[in-house]
Amino acid sequence: MSKGNEGYDIHEDFAPEAGEKVFDKTVNSPFRDTGLTEYLRSKGAKRLIVTGLQTEYCIDATVKCGFEHGFEMIVPEYCNSTTDNEYMTAEQTYRYYNEFIWKNRYAHCIDMAEALDMIRHNNYEPEKIKTEKAHIIRRATEEDVSRIAEILVFAKRMKYRSIFNDDEYLFCGLQVLSVAEKYIENGFLNNMFLYDDGIIKGLIRIEKEEIIELYVDHFFQGQGVGSDLIEYAKENYPVSFLWTIEKNTDAIRFYEAHGFHLTDIKKLEEGTTEYIVKMKR
Repeated sequence: MSKGNEGYDIHEDFAPEAGEKVFDKTVNSPFRDTGLTEYLRSKGAKRLIVTGLQTEYCIDATVKCGFEHGFEMIVPEYCNSTTDNEYMTAEQTYRYYNEFIWKNRYAHCIDMAEALDMIRHNNYEPEKIKTEKAHIIRRATEEDVSRIAEILVFAKRMKYRSIFNDDEYLFCGLQVLSVAEKYIENGFLNNMFLYDDGIIKGLIRIEKEEIIELYVDHFFQGQGVGSDLIEYAKENYPVSFLWTIEKNTDAIRFYEAHGFHLTDIKKLEEGTTEYIVKMKR
């Protein structure tokens, strides 16, 4: 992929528009001997959104060198990629850099929705955006698991005690540590998104077209957290159905307000005598 050889030209889907500048680089970092740094400073640029490949080579060098030059580096999720190597799979490499090395050190690693918001605000000002959008919805990581388990345990105790009347399970079987271990072991965090405004206040888990679960911390209910989570899911994923407990009328009303309707399909909730009902968009 050296200049002048086949495969070097810019793909037509990404061709620059009239007046857009193109910089050719010869090493991993695009800042070395290319004029890019000077050009960005002349334009008053302070924040750079980085995408491309490969994660551990050009993207890593770009993120770190940009940070060293004083730019605020933004890395949207799933916008850099790589291949397997003899030490790690491509997925492991991606997660290592995006979720551990860069995050909160060299860059802000954010979800696609937030990145698109930044792009749409062409004259983006951090203070203004923070005022308008005090929270983000982001993908869960293992670092979040204790808080996730805490929300799940206490939300279920508050909501389901009057339905299931099973104190032994709710207060003995349902524990933060065991729930945290279960969610890590089963890979549930991979499909979970969190409402985070400095405090994780709610969560939603999605698998293909189904909303598996949506919970909001008891102390923050009624503040629009659940609404933001479900609308995020509808906007970004092809969610079309969910199951909820038949006697949980508050949940049914909530889902109806967000475009889901009750069907005649129901089944027993595993290990209980209560029914869950299917709701579809």
